[in-house]
Amino acid sequence: VLLGRVGVDITPVLAGLGVGGIAVALASQKTLENLFGGMMVIGDSPVRIGNFCRVGTMTGTVEDIGLRSTRIRTLNRTVISVPNAELASMSLENFAVRDKMLFNHTVSLRHETTADQLRAVLEGSRALLRQHAQVEPATARVRLLRFAPSGMDVELFAYVCTPDVERFLAVQEELLL
Repeated sequence: VLLGRVGVDITPVLAGLGVGGIAVALASQKTLENLFGGMMVIGDSPVRIGNFCRVGTMTGTVEDIGLRSTRIRTLNRTVISVPNAELASMSLENFAVRDKMLFNHTVSLRHETTADQLRAVLEGSRALLRQHAQVEPATARVRLLRFAPSGMDVELFAYVCTPDVERFLAVQEELLL
């Protein structure tokens, strides 16, 4: 108002400030996206430092969650930095929060296996899964799946009641043996 009273035309000044403001807003758009994405990752906590997860096509352990990006150490021991704006819009699978682990294997029996032998394998496998202390009995199933060129495929399916990978691998080894 003072400049207008003195005789200075402030229209070009205001237009310049408007164009400058738009330029600054466009230049800082990605930074603001990552900042808000970082606040979402920190506030929503879909992953925490130390969690093993899959983000898009990448699998690894979260090493750091910053305001701009999240760093993940891959299975190849490299570190990938994912901008938080991308992380907020990607599908994310957090393995650290599972309550049980899937045991799912297909065993092939030779075509020469008799019907009685096949029944004995099916019943013995069912009993093994039902009686194991770490196997969730309600999910355990053993079924003849198909006749394949290599033999008769039998599916073993159950959930092992542990979130710990090492314990799961030990139980899986026991069941497979």
